Amino acid sequence: MTPGWECLPLIAGIPGPELDDDQRRVLESVRPAGIILFGRNVVTPDQVRELTAALDELEPQPVICIDLEGGAVNRLAGLWGNLPSPSRAAAAGRRAVRALGEAAGAACCALGIHLDLAPAVDLETPEGLLARQGRTLSDDPERAVTLGAVFGEGLSSWCVAGCLKHFPGLGAVPVDTHEELPVLGMDDAGLAVHLAPFEALSESFQLVMMAHVVVPVLGDGERPVSLASAAVRRAAELPGSPVLLSDDLEMGALDAVGGIEDRVVAAIAAGNHGVIVSKQFDRLESIAGRLQAEAAENPRFRQSLENAVTRLGTYQSSLCRASGAVPVPGDATVAQLWEQARREAEPR
Repeated sequence: MTPGWECLPLIAGIPGPELDDDQRRVLESVRPAGIILFGRNVVTPDQVRELTAALDELEPQPVICIDLEGGAVNRLAGLWGNLPSPSRAAAAGRRAVRALGEAAGAACCALGIHLDLAPAVDLETPEGLLARQGRTLSDDPERAVTLGAVFGEGLSSWCVAGCLKHFPGLGAVPVDTHEELPVLGMDDAGLAVHLAPFEALSESFQLVMMAHVVVPVLGDGERPVSLASAAVRRAAELPGSPVLLSDDLEMGALDAVGGIEDRVVAAIAAGNHGVIVSKQFDRLESIAGRLQAEAAENPRFRQSLENAVTRLGTYQSSLCRASGAVPVPGDATVAQLWEQARREAEPR
């Protein structure tokens, strides 16, 4: 299904807690660079380990990732309970944020997960939805940088990678991009404040998620940043030239773009190195076929696709090699670290 390419630049969701023969066949045919786990894939620690072990047997070995910020964004709550939100941990200080990162990293390491799609370094604003959800670290760029780095150190202590999100910053957005496409009408000076955490942290995190938000000052007043080539180029110029991953392409913010195949093509054409398709597993073969057809017909798109395959594939290989560099914690150790994260975030 992917002649000439080691993998396709897709991070795909899978339907349930086990990998059946038909699903394995699809994954072996499409060869996505990564798999993202959700609550539907999580029943018990041993079950998740069996699932990730089965995924590790795919060729090439996919990056296995999850959204685990803490608070409302916790796909593993059914295993070890709640974690403090980033905002609550940040209010308690650096030790609490470090404990949150270590708890997330230990859980990922214990389950065979290579990548945590966190932290969100969007700045807190009074009108912002993310702040109301407890997902922000600070309203001050310097403090957001400090705490984002501390969270990342907690992850990396367990050889788990992190991802900065959501470029160029959703902190001032009052609506949910899962539901609608917002517009940020700020000027260069206003945007610079929100870009600061990405500019300070991109070299150490190496992976940046592109947001579904229209930002005219970035050069496109019609398309969301995730599909706008000028905005993607701006992200590609961040220190360290990070790998760029679109946010989930199934979100309501992209309803006007077309079907999932159209969205994937648009995201790769804009310069993203990877895209997330979280639920439409039954469309993966169609997506792969559409990418091949576009590449055959359009040399410029083929170049974008080949660049994406190379960048995400190299990142994929490096994460999978690094995953065995620390001893795997037992479930009791993970439970202790989650309890410590809760204690550290308690008001003093």
